Amino acid sequence: MTHKATPLNIRAIAVGFATDMFLTQLFVLALMIVLFDPGSSSECLAQRIDFRLLDLLGLSWGLLFTGLGGFVTGRLAPALRYPNALMTGGLSLLTSLSINGEPNEPTYIVGLLLTIPAALAGAWISGRCYNQR
Repeated sequence: MTHKATPLNIRAIAVGFATDMFLTQLFVLALMIVLFDPGSSSECLAQRIDFRLLDLLGLSWGLLFTGLGGFVTGRLAPALRYPNALMTGGLSLLTSLSINGEPNEPTYIVGLLLTIPAALAGAWISGRCYNQR
């Protein structure tokens, strides 16, 4: 009985997903400190900010971190970077579906649609960096 090698590298997927989640949570923590610390003012920034801007900020940074997770996955599993990055993006997508906001918001829908492509783009960039050596 012959066993075929699986194209999935669980360690690469786990490290890429952990990179995405850690950086995202670190960003959220930093953003919360900035938004809710009044500093020398009598009111905090959260009382003065347009929340559509905050949604776009979160979307763009979240996709960047998903791309970084795909990049890390691609670097750890260079032979089969795309299937592994697809799984990393899929885990990020499932996490986003289970945690985040209103499914009717346009930024949420765009985020869901771009999560897996962002992870694959990170894997593509890792391949470009890997081939230039």
